[in-house]
Amino acid sequence: MPLLKKKHQSQFHRSQIGRAQRFIRTHVSEPISLTQIAREAGSSEYHFARLFVAYTTETPFDFLRRIRLITALRMLQEDPEGTITEIALSVGYETPSAFNKVFKKALEMSPRDFRNLGKDGQRDVLYRLSRPRLEKEIAVNLTPQFDIVQRPATHYVFLEKHGPFAEIAPPTWDEMFRLLFSQIEQKDITSFLGLSGMDKTRNGEEAMIYEAGVGVNSAPEKTLNGLQYKKIQAGKYARFVLTGPYSQIWIAFNQIFKTLAEGKVELRPEFCIENYLNDPKVTPEDQLKTELLIPVN
Repeated sequence: MPLLKKKHQSQFHRSQIGRAQRFIRTHVSEPISLTQIAREAGSSEYHFARLFVAYTTETPFDFLRRIRLITALRMLQEDPEGTITEIALSVGYETPSAFNKVFKKALEMSPRDFRNLGKDGQRDVLYRLSRPRLEKEIAVNLTPQFDIVQRPATHYVFLEKHGPFAEIAPPTWDEMFRLLFSQIEQKDITSFLGLSGMDKTRNGEEAMIYEAGVGVNSAPEKTLNGLQYKKIQAGKYARFVLTGPYSQIWIAFNQIFKTLAEGKVELRPEFCIENYLNDPKVTPEDQLKTELLIPVN
């Protein structure tokens, strides 16, 4: 398949998946079928189920169950007096017992246990649940060892969104590009950078911050329309390199944090950085290189 046709097809599929995910999120309390989800995505039911798994590593109904649980966890956080029955019914379960069964299987605790965790414990559970649980380890071409590098300060123009990183990143990049080139000249762009981090003042998925943007030669001279500017401060980072599709970035980050934890590497509370090293318009997906940088002390 020609490279441009293959790239266009990949973007089209990701757009279909995004529409399906948005449909599921807005109908989380309703009984929905695969036929409805596939129709919303503009795909046949037979092909869509396989497409969804290929791009997200989970089935549409795995995703639905996960979103229902995330919604329930946020309700448990925000309304300590709300009954389990009310919460179960509001996220689409017919009985509290069915909800409790799914809850305990997925989280190895009861709704009452979750309420007793405290804010930091609850935030950790929500963060873990925001990432798909892989039935088997997906092999990614990631450097097994890391280098410690010192990055200089960087002028950064970006668009910020909140939500699960793997879901929110593709549409954030699309929107950022539509705003960027009418305001920033190509010659002033030094790099393409994605940043991800957590806002501890927010709960649930709203605590997850993703920024899509570019490094530029200097601070913009005028206010930007729809975009923000900040200066990423100089600092030390653990540097890994991923070779392969951008859809594998979040799987790679899972492996990276495991590697750093096993090595007892102390992290700084700053955003992680994705530095895109080549042009996806001309580079085959399996040859794309992304520098993944985790702030360390």
